Amino acid sequence: MSWDDGTARKVKKVHITYDDVIYSVQVTYGTALQAPRRGSVGPMSVEFTLESDEYITALSGYALSTQDVVTSLTFTTNKKTYGPYGNKFGYQISAPEKTGKQIAGFHGTKDNILNSIDVHYAPIPTGTGGSETGSGVQKLPGEGLVGGTAWDDGSDHDGVTNIYVASTLLGIKNVMFGYMKDGQSKQGGHHGGDPTKQEIVINHPDEHLVSVEGWYESSSKFIMGIQFKTNYKICASMGYRYEGGNDYKFTHQVQDKKIIGFHGFASNHLNSIGAYFAPLSSTTTLPIGTGGSGAQKLGAQGVTGGSAWDDGSYHDGVTKIVVRTCTLGVQFVNFFYDNDIGAVHGAPGDPTGSTQHIVINHPDEHLVSIEGWYISNYISGIRFKTNQKTSVYIGYEYTGSGTIFTLQVKDKKIIGFHGFASDHLNSIGAYFVPVLSTPTLPIVLPKRFGAVWDDGTHDKVKKIFIGLGQDVIASVKFEYINGSGVVNGVEHGTPTLLGFEEFTLELGLDEYITALSAYVETLSTRDVVTSLTFTTNKKNYGPYGNKSGFQIFSPGETGKQIAGFHGTSGNVLNSISGYYAPIPTYKLVAVGGSAWDDGSDHDGVTKITVRTGGVGVQYVKFDYVKAGQPKQGTLHGVHGSRGSTREIVINHPDEHLVSVEGWYDSSNVILGIQFKTNLKTSDYLGYEFEGTGTKFTLQVKDKKIIGFHGFASDHLNSIGAYFVLLPSTTTTLNPIVPPKKLGAVWDDRTHDKVKKVFVGLGQDGIASVKFEYINGSGVVNGVEHGTPTLLGFEEFTLGPYEYVTALSAYTKTLSTQDIVTSLTFTTNKKTYGPYGNKSGFLFPFPEETGKQIAGFHGTGGNVLNSIQVHYAPIPTVQKLDAQGGTGGTKWDDGSDHDGVTNIYVRSNMDGIQYVSFDYLKAGQPKQGAHHGGSGSRGSKGEIAINHPDEQVVSVEGWYDSANVICGVRFRTNQKIYDYMGYKFDGTGTKFTLKVQDKKIIGFHGFATNQLISLGAYFAPLSSATAPPIVTPKELEAKGGDFNS
Repeated sequence: MSWDDGTARKVKKVHITYDDVIYSVQVTYGTALQAPRRGSVGPMSVEFTLESDEYITALSGYALSTQDVVTSLTFTTNKKTYGPYGNKFGYQISAPEKTGKQIAGFHGTKDNILNSIDVHYAPIPTGTGGSETGSGVQKLPGEGLVGGTAWDDGSDHDGVTNIYVASTLLGIKNVMFGYMKDGQSKQGGHHGGDPTKQEIVINHPDEHLVSVEGWYESSSKFIMGIQFKTNYKICASMGYRYEGGNDYKFTHQVQDKKIIGFHGFASNHLNSIGAYFAPLSSTTTLPIGTGGSGAQKLGAQGVTGGSAWDDGSYHDGVTKIVVRTCTLGVQFVNFFYDNDIGAVHGAPGDPTGSTQHIVINHPDEHLVSIEGWYISNYISGIRFKTNQKTSVYIGYEYTGSGTIFTLQVKDKKIIGFHGFASDHLNSIGAYFVPVLSTPTLPIVLPKRFGAVWDDGTHDKVKKIFIGLGQDVIASVKFEYINGSGVVNGVEHGTPTLLGFEEFTLELGLDEYITALSAYVETLSTRDVVTSLTFTTNKKNYGPYGNKSGFQIFSPGETGKQIAGFHGTSGNVLNSISGYYAPIPTYKLVAVGGSAWDDGSDHDGVTKITVRTGGVGVQYVKFDYVKAGQPKQGTLHGVHGSRGSTREIVINHPDEHLVSVEGWYDSSNVILGIQFKTNLKTSDYLGYEFEGTGTKFTLQVKDKKIIGFHGFASDHLNSIGAYFVLLPSTTTTLNPIVPPKKLGAVWDDRTHDKVKKVFVGLGQDGIASVKFEYINGSGVVNGVEHGTPTLLGFEEFTLGPYEYVTALSAYTKTLSTQDIVTSLTFTTNKKTYGPYGNKSGFLFPFPEETGKQIAGFHGTGGNVLNSIQVHYAPIPTVQKLDAQGGTGGTKWDDGSDHDGVTNIYVRSNMDGIQYVSFDYLKAGQPKQGAHHGGSGSRGSKGEIAINHPDEQVVSVEGWYDSANVICGVRFRTNQKIYDYMGYKFDGTGTKFTLKVQDKKIIGFHGFATNQLISLGAYFAPLSSATAPPIVTPKELEAKGGDFNS
């Protein structure tokens, strides 16, 4: 699909997502006009912002003709180079520097990745942008959409005194400005339609207008929202607040100038707006936050020592705080501002330290104070307070010994920091300015309870238990691995009747907790943790609990794991943080065999020889370069009579070895091994890993392998490696190979869903594919793409609610044609494949939220040459089959409701006697039917759901050999309700009805005089669904429990 950003005045910011290829680019132009993202979101991202006098002058990159994909991009400006981003592979592309010209726009083609990119040149301006008159007045052109009649208030005013803005559902209806001209008031024209206006009064001449910010949609004709800023205040947004996405945002602002007039276009609404700027007079009060007298500086508090640092006072507010602590205290602080990112003050230091982030919702939320304390050489603990929340103590909580300090000025907010730092934070001070007149939330000084606990640091985390409370995380407990032993941690907090959620990390050595996200809020007089989410290098666990309060997190750090936890707790969990430790790079411990060691005095590896047999890897041999001379390695293992020998040649010095991956089982023989250089990845030599053994990786970031060691007998028992830093002169360029593309184009187009997949295997890759689709109630039998071979087909069939969500394909060039060598299909339930052999270049088609792959297209001839996908929405309503016993009469409440409002359950000695549900349908209450028997004995329970803020998200239950559901438990986005009927005792069959990110809107099942089975209809959770209620009411009613 073609795209074109057009030509702007200049590029301001570039955002890129990438991996081995460039997934997307998104460019902000001019003052702040943000173009849509071109492509889809990739696994890694980077962003850079150009200075006001910095211009992109050249673009270079690499691309593949194989799939029309950009693999790498590098941006050059008149000041520096940004990149390369991605993987330099394929043939080189470039937009060279032209004298006096800048790159002021981009265009190209994109699908789910960036297929091509080209540029628009424009002259580098001689001034600072816009047009300037001899009097120093600068005109910034109108921002917005084409349309309407031109209007212009002129540029001969002293300043702006009043702003009048009216808005409707369609956006900004009109604007009107009052000015001061030659000391006299002047009323500007009325631009747009007629409704009632909001007024902003500007206290001219002490106060002046410094910027206007707004946004508009590409699908609309009008400006949707607008906001004005003076040297004293940030005015409230008028119209709609900007929320990102593919909308266009703009800002009119010129350094050291003020707005003295406006111009633009208007019809029955405001279509666009521009501004005139004039220099600030020498007597004009400096804007708050620009370093003038408006900012009050409080001296740094703490201990003497370290080097001075100062983030300045030219900001409007603080947006994020990053603090790293260790056993000695605060290692560093890093502050993010509305207009800048401050430097890191301190040093990373102890690798077992913990990093926490505090996000501040600027401009509605602002920082009002800092509290901290010190006892020796460094600040020991620190906490931050905004007008809306108070953070937990980061580092050590004050215990009464040491010196405590507070930075706070009544009715003022913090806009910048300064202090002293060495390898830790020695002291900190702050800049304060008056708080805006807009109302803020009251500052609450909460008390904090809970005893300090500390599990220390271990080799890795093995198992986590999370105890759920009514509104909070009641307790946590951890199991760790130290050496060959397991450390059973103690419980922190107090368990409740809601019990534990738990997960166990894989028993292999390759899964680690890499990040922790927690939500904390103040309930009554204490801080409590309300939600926990754990991230590993493989998946996310959680969230557990309800996300309410403010977020704190220990983010992922390159090469690090969270190997221990500490915090505070009493009858609940009050706070939690993690200890970082390096993820180990393994030197395998072998059982049996003799030690061998090639040494670590080589320049690099030049050749790898591997022989494999029926039992695994028989031997390895490595050739090196040492002091510029070839060195032949020795054979480690035994040359068996039966087997296969492979050689991998490494083009030293341009190519170097960066990692080794392999696996072994209980036989203590390495069964498969794979080598990766900066240019290519080998096939698996031996057996490919299937998940049943122990996997390992030898890799160190920014280093290369220069030698190997290990143990061997008649086979290779283990392998380790020596790493050194990559020299700065090391080239990472890939060979320029523009391969030919063969095969006829085919396109199955888009259907309701994929039903069945056939993959035909060939000698060197995928020979053919064929797909069956569902359209409505019919089945579409696709034709074969490619040519089948005697190796036949692999096939799989998807379930009725199973959808293909991602595809991974490997492609390489053999002779004169590109061929697909391997395919892996991922659904919302499982992974099918890989089919074929993973060799060549990876082309992923990643999962997109709410989307399925509902069709395929590509090229094929005697083999499958290429494959791509068509995305389509996953159907919004999803039906989960009824769970429970067999038999009974079918019932169905339908799936056309907005949500569930009441749940009624009656239970007796045999289990659940009946259920009944009330719904909201098209905004009107609907009473559900009675499903099951009736009787006077037993217990009846009712749950009132606070719709629409509260939604039912899952049902858990169990049934026994009598084919009757014995107990059920309902969960909403706000709370977990007690079991109704019998609690699960481990003797029956348990079931859960749940779909990620969806709510229940209807039920169905089977019943006799008891409830036999239960199923549900799910629909996506609305984006308008309110966050969890902070203090939910007690349960309306509880079901009977006949266990007592």
